[in-house]
Amino acid sequence: MGNKPTLEKSGSSLDKKLLKRLFRYMIKYSPLIVLSVILLLLLNFALVIQPYLIKIGIDENVMRGDIEGLKSLSLLIFSLIVIAFGLNFFFNYIVQYIGQKLLMDLRMDLFKHVLKLPNSYFDRTPVGKTLTNVTNDVEAIRAFISEGVVTVVGELLKVLFILTAMFMINFKLALLTLVSIPVFILGTFLFRNSIRKGFAGVRKANAEINTSLVETITGIKEIILFDHKSKSRDKFEESNKTYLTAYLKVINAYSLYFPIIEIVSNISMIVVFFYAHSIIGESIKVGEIFAFFTYINMFFRPLRELAEKFNMFQSAMAASERAFKLLDKDITIHNIPNSIRSNERLEGKIEFDNVNFEYNKGNRILTGISFSIEKGEKIALVGNTGSGKTTIINLINRIYEVESGLVQIDNRDIKEYDLEYLREQVGVVPQDPFFFNGTIYENLSLFKPDLTMEKVKRCSEKVHADGFIEKFENGYDEQVLEEGRKLSAGQKQLLSFTRALIKNPSIIILDEATSNIDSETEKFIEDATRKLLGERTSIIIAHRLSTIKMVDRIIVLRDGMVVEEGSHDELILKRGEYFNLYQSQVFLLK
Repeated sequence: MGNKPTLEKSGSSLDKKLLKRLFRYMIKYSPLIVLSVILLLLLNFALVIQPYLIKIGIDENVMRGDIEGLKSLSLLIFSLIVIAFGLNFFFNYIVQYIGQKLLMDLRMDLFKHVLKLPNSYFDRTPVGKTLTNVTNDVEAIRAFISEGVVTVVGELLKVLFILTAMFMINFKLALLTLVSIPVFILGTFLFRNSIRKGFAGVRKANAEINTSLVETITGIKEIILFDHKSKSRDKFEESNKTYLTAYLKVINAYSLYFPIIEIVSNISMIVVFFYAHSIIGESIKVGEIFAFFTYINMFFRPLRELAEKFNMFQSAMAASERAFKLLDKDITIHNIPNSIRSNERLEGKIEFDNVNFEYNKGNRILTGISFSIEKGEKIALVGNTGSGKTTIINLINRIYEVESGLVQIDNRDIKEYDLEYLREQVGVVPQDPFFFNGTIYENLSLFKPDLTMEKVKRCSEKVHADGFIEKFENGYDEQVLEEGRKLSAGQKQLLSFTRALIKNPSIIILDEATSNIDSETEKFIEDATRKLLGERTSIIIAHRLSTIKMVDRIIVLRDGMVVEEGSHDELILKRGEYFNLYQSQVFLLK
């Protein structure tokens, strides 16, 4: 991933890099883009030629009383209006189609990239920021491409057509009109930086708003329980004010910019009018004056449109910078060439050899961890909070990469296995399982269409989840709502056991999977645990003594190091770290 282009934080050089990357998305639709430019060329010609034809009608037909000629010319102008309508319709449809296709392509690239990002990215990045990148930022880029790029080309062509017509009518008056162009360019240049900074602030503030919304919605229960509503409201209000302040900077710039452009346009018309009537008025025909004034108004209209597109351009560049920064995030965990993927199940032997790991540089979590687990052996990881238990199981799944040392399964470095294959072979029952918005069946099958209802029901029965499922009105078709809000903690755990059993992995990991269980459900969970573990290699992180006692061996951790290892009885006799932990739990139970 080191060959990805980096985004510099400088003005025009950054814009060029961003536009170059956007162009790669546009190139696949080049035939449609060329067609839209041709349609725009014809459309602009049909629009710009009309004042010139009216000039002819006034000077050649009206002034000479040629009614028949005026009728023919009127029919021609009407035909051009109809043709322009048709061209405008097809042009807008094609341009919007291109924009939507580009939006889909870029959004899918971002989404697929997010799915591949390491867990460390999500540890450091607010959800709202990523959400903004994939939604709002991509929409801003789409608007620029579908309503900006091709339209800018069209407006430039229109200006060229208008200038050509003006010079054909009166060379001197056309030159007078061009005198105001430097003022227009100077105005645009002066406001460029303030507009760009303003939109960068708007995007940042929008990300803060999204982050605040996500936190509020997902944590609404805690907000209510801890009476945090006023603080949440204040935080959201602050984000809103930041957004308002940033956008007001943009509004202030354009509130000054557009009136200046209007003044330039009007002064140009006054100068031309004065020059035409005071100096050379006698030599100019009525139709020429009408056409020329129409062209002056038309001339500054596309220039104003270009200024508005500059607004869109600044917004799109700020959005592109953020979106491409997300795309440039390194995928640090990936398959090596010729990684192993097989239809055969792994045996399940696990070995840690002098493994070191840290989430943040300088904050070591695991230090020299070494242990082995034989095929079918059941071990428990025990230790105080922060001792490294969950980190160890995250390394087995390659959710994180080891800093140094070696993690092996079946005498092979786990990096040699295909990631998907490895994670198929390792089943995890977490402490707080996540449920998607869907039915119970969909959450158990994880939306795999080839998984039969019969197998799902059979696995549910084994772990005693079928009892409460069938009590729902719709059974397995009951909607669990977002994050399983219809389910109790015990029900979620039983469904999580069912998920793992359906997966049928070679290695099973229980990460505090029985900590949220009430006493009534505990007997079901204990039986479900025995059935799930079966002959599989098993790693259990648990505080419940009954669960720990069923394992073959206990590995005791402290401060990221293995300090004791043995069976429950052996460790009790040692009267060491495990003995102290055990005594504290017995005391709490009493």
